Amino acid sequence: MKKIGIAQGVPDGLAEALTSRYQGEVEQVSSTTQNIGYEFVISYDDLPVPSGVAIRRYVTHVDAVSPEWSVVAARHLLPEAARRGTPLALCAPLPVESKKNCSQGAASVAVLHGKWASEISLRLKSHGIDNEEVAEAGASLLVVDASSEGSGVYRIRFPMAAEIPVIGLVSNSCATDTIRHQSNGLLGSSAEEIVLLAMELLKNKPELKRLGFEARATVAEASWGRVARALLQQGRVGYPELEQLGSAAKYHRWVERLGHAAEWKDGQLLENIEGLAMREPNGSRQIGLKMREGLRKKMLKRLIGKADSN
Repeated sequence: MKKIGIAQGVPDGLAEALTSRYQGEVEQVSSTTQNIGYEFVISYDDLPVPSGVAIRRYVTHVDAVSPEWSVVAARHLLPEAARRGTPLALCAPLPVESKKNCSQGAASVAVLHGKWASEISLRLKSHGIDNEEVAEAGASLLVVDASSEGSGVYRIRFPMAAEIPVIGLVSNSCATDTIRHQSNGLLGSSAEEIVLLAMELLKNKPELKRLGFEARATVAEASWGRVARALLQQGRVGYPELEQLGSAAKYHRWVERLGHAAEWKDGQLLENIEGLAMREPNGSRQIGLKMREGLRKKMLKRLIGKADSN
């Protein structure tokens, strides 16, 4: 029977996805494991693997020293993969566990370590905005990535998964690869602009919440299953699971996936979501009173036309 190896230290989610998708035996291996019949061994970043065996590696940051860059966690890593000898590397976004919005910590803004961290922090303090320089975002209202170059995928996607908006520099390829300006975060071209963006966003609570929701929705699209499929070099077969479902089932799954974020629609927080769409316990949907009233008015306007100005 065919078998593959998985390097010790590979994230549990990836190991589980590989085990469920591979049609054969899956064994955990270390650098001292003898190569006995492995089709290939899958590793993560620079985790050690046995010698003399084909390797497929999932790389999440540009500082990885291993030569095998089979699958990368973001598009900005593809050119480096080509330079390392893998011109046809695949890209599968790094999954990060979606979490509910963190409660506010000691500081409103977390400034991630980077070239402009000290300057951004001082400028924020001069405007009366409390902040702290940290290596990894914790509980805060807003995160600023002060790196001017590739900073790492995880440290940007981690706060996004917690519905915390991230502001990055346009010179940081990692930030521009993950953040879409004014869609799921913000991008600035200088330390001064970053500070102005942060000040404006902190004053606009609805926009702060909207960007947080969109950030979490972006991260929720990634999965270890997609990473496993890319590492196993399996093409998509059939249709994705969500495309096989009707609108009611898709709505139900999305509510479960994003939790309270489902209360957002077109950038606006619904005061009474049940008034727009009510879901029965069996997952079916029915039109609520507000939606029915809106449809009724629209149909009447079409039938009657504009009111007579006389």
